[in-house]
Amino acid sequence: MIYRPYGKTGKHVSVIGMGGMRFRKEDYATDDWSRAIAVVHRAHELGVNYFDTAPGYCDDTSEKIFGEAFKSMSRDSFYVSTKCGLWNARTAKEARKMIDQSLRRLGVDHIDFYNMWSVKTLEDYREYLKKGGVLEGAREAQKEGLISHICFTTHLRGEEIAQVANDGIFEGVTLGYNAINFAYRQKGIDACHEANLGIVTMNPLGGGIIPAHPEYFSFLKQGDDSLAVSALKFILSQNKATLAIPGFSTVEEVEENVLAADNLKEAPEELLDELAKHLTSELNSLCTTCAYCDSCPQDIPIPQLLDSYNMLILSNGDEKQMFTRMKNHWGVDPSWATKCIACGKCERLCTQKLPIIKRLAEISGYLGRQTPAR
Repeated sequence: MIYRPYGKTGKHVSVIGMGGMRFRKEDYATDDWSRAIAVVHRAHELGVNYFDTAPGYCDDTSEKIFGEAFKSMSRDSFYVSTKCGLWNARTAKEARKMIDQSLRRLGVDHIDFYNMWSVKTLEDYREYLKKGGVLEGAREAQKEGLISHICFTTHLRGEEIAQVANDGIFEGVTLGYNAINFAYRQKGIDACHEANLGIVTMNPLGGGIIPAHPEYFSFLKQGDDSLAVSALKFILSQNKATLAIPGFSTVEEVEENVLAADNLKEAPEELLDELAKHLTSELNSLCTTCAYCDSCPQDIPIPQLLDSYNMLILSNGDEKQMFTRMKNHWGVDPSWATKCIACGKCERLCTQKLPIIKRLAEISGYLGRQTPAR
């Protein structure tokens, strides 16, 4: 494993971290979390020392799973990152309750990296900073030694990320960056690197989109490496990102992904230019199925429908592939899309700012043009 300095904090983190958002439901929906814990332990055995989680992940079990796993791990051998969103707290007092909850669940006496979670707009940013707000609560906890470093996670545009980075308030950032969208997020990465922030790249495999479509993303392939490893090396070889945090679901995924730390060489600028030629603006809008939008008042299975909509983009408009994905992969009836009342709740929750209502309407439109089975 390779370790890099996390900004100016003095801490060195593994270039491959572990995101705690993608434990398998069958591994956490029961009282037996042993398989999920085994994933954490295997990552740690292979040199991973940065573990990222949040309240709410995996039906609110992720922090608890990590807490169980940490019981048998030496505290000085790992760093833990967790978060507080504006939907969790608006005041310093409410933020303190969230911090105390995370400390209890994780079973640690301090949180290494505490994040203002999902800054989607500059209005969100200002809300975190207001007097008596969440940042103030985090700073008070930091003075007590309960938090080491205060950071933020974001889906802002590159120019806006630069503005936040240059304000000098945070020590690190977690942002979406991968081989699908790098050409559109590069300004944000560059600004954070210039400001000497620790840079954590989330969704480094496009939420699983990249390895799931090997033919489409074959241009990323490097030598004998798997597509997933090649995609991770693409990020890490630029030496601007501190680490990438794939969301491991199985021990096998851990063992494959950590190979990205082997034989890591700096990527020449011409490689980025060459890869950028393969991108289109549509690829920046592929849904990564993070499921933040999964609270529809009509109970529409939005993450599954939008994941299937990805096939419409990747196949240049072949709706049959989209409907096949819904049926064979998700077992979802596409007619759910017709139940949308355009309330906008999902779009407000979407970290990628995708036009969900429009896409559901498109799915409904394609559905209306399907030839009835005879």
